Amino acid sequence: MKRVLGNCIGTALACSIGVFAFQLPATAKTAAQVAELARQAEAVPDEGIYQMYQNRSWLWGRNGAGYFAVQRRQFSAWTSDKGKPGYGDGTWFIPGGGKLCFRAKWHGAGGDADALTCFEHRQAGRAIYQRKIPDGDWYVFRNSHRSLADEFLKIKYGDYVTVQQNRIKANP
Repeated sequence: MKRVLGNCIGTALACSIGVFAFQLPATAKTAAQVAELARQAEAVPDEGIYQMYQNRSWLWGRNGAGYFAVQRRQFSAWTSDKGKPGYGDGTWFIPGGGKLCFRAKWHGAGGDADALTCFEHRQAGRAIYQRKIPDGDWYVFRNSHRSLADEFLKIKYGDYVTVQQNRIKANP
């Protein structure tokens, strides 16, 4: 009985390793397919970018969030890298071609620094692809059918930044 059970476990382990090994090339192919789909898609119009981000916060998990205020196109953010809190203040803008950019002065434990960050968005039907410019990889930002894995779902209406940012500013 032990031998039969051992053979079953061994076979199951071998099958699992085999399935995993075949999935590695499939994952790489999927990334290549996403990049090709994004290249074939059209740039999201400026109005679409504006509607997506206006008065919304992009939640970055436990690592922070950025808020895109309509008033004066103010951009504000907080971040936490390896337990070290920081924040940024600046402006956001839409330079065209499906792009969203924000320029901010970042303050943190390592000092202050200015940074410009841009993302490109392309759309095919209801699907939206996004990449960080200049050389980020394309990924599915919003699937054509709603998926809990969509990064788009991390963009929430309202200001999820100011309270945390004020805490960080109060405790330098």
